[in-house]
Amino acid sequence: MKAQWRKRGIALVKLSSKGLVGIALALSLITTFLVYKFLRESAQPPAPADLATVVVAKADIPPKTKITPDMVQEAQMPAEYIQPGAVRTMNKVVGIVTREAIVGGEQVLERRLLLAVKQAGFTGAIPPGKRALTVAVTDVTGVAGLLKAGDSVDAIVTFDQQVAGGHVSQILLQNLLVLAVNRESEAPAERDAKKDIAKDSGVVKLTTVTLAVSPEDAARVTLADEKGKVRLALRPYLPEAGAVALQPVTPTDIVGVQKSATQPKPSTPAASAPPAAAKPSDASKTVPGVMVVRGTKIE
Repeated sequence: MKAQWRKRGIALVKLSSKGLVGIALALSLITTFLVYKFLRESAQPPAPADLATVVVAKADIPPKTKITPDMVQEAQMPAEYIQPGAVRTMNKVVGIVTREAIVGGEQVLERRLLLAVKQAGFTGAIPPGKRALTVAVTDVTGVAGLLKAGDSVDAIVTFDQQVAGGHVSQILLQNLLVLAVNRESEAPAERDAKKDIAKDSGVVKLTTVTLAVSPEDAARVTLADEKGKVRLALRPYLPEAGAVALQPVTPTDIVGVQKSATQPKPSTPAASAPPAAAKPSDASKTVPGVMVVRGTKIE
């Protein structure tokens, strides 16, 4: 019995060794197949993705910067990577001012741009190099309320005798752009005919006109408004070339120098008195008789 069990154990050991070798061989084959399949799939080019055009910044663009063609470029990338609101073409960003900073390589988004002047508020209407300056006007000094945003005006200042040593008026500035009238910075299609006049007292209410002036002219207009009276003159719709050179105007230039009606008569030299008659001398007096001398005798 013992011999039989010994033989069976040896057989089982031999069988188990052969089974393990077979299993290991099978696992090796399976692993090799899987590695081969993986390498083959990796070597194949990926399926082409859907590409789309998007505008990206070449370098950092600060806020409030006007975009030029050398600041941005068009790039191709998968459509799934394009952010919502990204600008797709160059012509939609060139010449536009940035609202926020744009990082280099970043997609240009519409929310970072001022696509319209309204989005920038009133500051978007101020031309480069200019300042918005407001002056108080009435219906008379403000062209009877006919001004609107977008018009061009001349500013005329008048000083009295205490300021200028005499009354004088002069065109201070020419061809100034009107940015706003009161708080209206957009020209309406049809202006309201209502006037800013008090119904009871009839006093003309003050309104305001905001002008686009240079920093130097802002100081001049401010001084003129403080020390004198500023009146606006509306310019024609069609622009005129150049500025008109005019001299200051005084009352004398308007009425001229008046001459007196009665002029003094020229003084005449006094008539010279006739020469006084010469008094007869003693020698010329007549003497009675005639005395004749003849030799030594007197007759």
